[in-house]
Amino acid sequence: MNQKRIYGSVIALLAVALVFSVGAGVRTAVRAKRYEARLREVYDGAVLSALRQMEDMQLALSKALLSQDDGAENQYLSRVSTGAAQVQRSLSLLPLSHTVTQRAVKFANQLEDYAGVLLRSGTMTDEDARRLSALIDGCGEYTAALYRAREQLASQAAGGEAFYPASGTENAAYDTGVSYPTLIYDGPFSDARTEGNAKGLGAKTVTREEALSIARDFVGQDRVIGVSAGADMGGSIPCWGVTLQLADMTLQAAVTRQGGKILWLAPDNANFSAEKSVEECRESALRFLESRGFSDMQPTYFQVYQGVAVISFAATQGNVLLYPDLIKVQLRMDTAQVVGIEARNYWQNHTARGLLTPVLTEQEAQRYVTERLGADAVRLCLIPTDRGEKLCYEFQGTYQGNTYLAYINALDGGQEELLKVVEGDTGLEAV
Repeated sequence: MNQKRIYGSVIALLAVALVFSVGAGVRTAVRAKRYEARLREVYDGAVLSALRQMEDMQLALSKALLSQDDGAENQYLSRVSTGAAQVQRSLSLLPLSHTVTQRAVKFANQLEDYAGVLLRSGTMTDEDARRLSALIDGCGEYTAALYRAREQLASQAAGGEAFYPASGTENAAYDTGVSYPTLIYDGPFSDARTEGNAKGLGAKTVTREEALSIARDFVGQDRVIGVSAGADMGGSIPCWGVTLQLADMTLQAAVTRQGGKILWLAPDNANFSAEKSVEECRESALRFLESRGFSDMQPTYFQVYQGVAVISFAATQGNVLLYPDLIKVQLRMDTAQVVGIEARNYWQNHTARGLLTPVLTEQEAQRYVTERLGADAVRLCLIPTDRGEKLCYEFQGTYQGNTYLAYINALDGGQEELLKVVEGDTGLEAV
């Protein structure tokens, strides 16, 4: 009996030990999975950071190549140098066994060094220009390769493999024909100055009842079934809130207490069939603006989403386009009717400017635009800057199949801005 008790005790102890062992193994496995998941997040974040920097460097390189202003050129080259260093830091978090990682780190290192050489020399020769052109292509190729690598590695991880294996992917082939994601934007200078006193409101103060009537008239008496008070708004431009009921939708509006102007108008929902073209919507918006007292407006850029066309318009004074005085109009694309408006920039900045006469002629200003940019269109415009509004010539041209906008100060020939225009299926982007 004693031996049986001893055997039983031993078996019990072994069972307990086995339970503890299994439990410890499970805990270890859980910790390992957590560590693997965390490592995957770190790797993925590093790749995304490198991708963003590669895209930024490609843009900065093109601007440096097309800039005729030494100060602006140095700023772009500094961005390239900083971005290249960031790419190296991001990719240093990844195992270097991967071919794309190895080559991208080497490319970024060379790019940082070359940008530094150009900054120190202070001049750009034709040979430098050719090298920069090749580097622009290189940034595009490595961006595409990193996108493809990230997609492949994420697919492997979904199948149970490590997100970034230490080996086994050195000879992987990557398709560089990747469509780059773009942000849709309503043209240059849409984020104009909005601080300080609003210049376009006037002195009159309106009551809530007057605001209700103003909003109804603005949308159209024939379209509005009912109108009621909405949520009021404080801030730098206090507004009365107004709710407008239409036959098939509801609009919310903000009417400025000072001046009684429509600051914004927006639909509660938007998802319409795209039966009207952007051009039809643009013409409808222009007619609407003219009938509401917004005269001499010119369309600039557009975007489309969920059956809504958003058309940007800028005011004009004489032959000068006033980019600070911007209005965005939303139209439903099934009927081309206006369902929204954003006029904060317009009311904040709109006033009669003083003398808008350039010192330089168009031909003189074009001397400050590089010959690499085949400028095929030009117009006078006023743009917002950190140093106030500047009268500029806007030169539009193309380089390597891309459209650029160069803004040359019409008084002294300085380059105020250089933007690249990206056109997609849903609109335009200026970066």
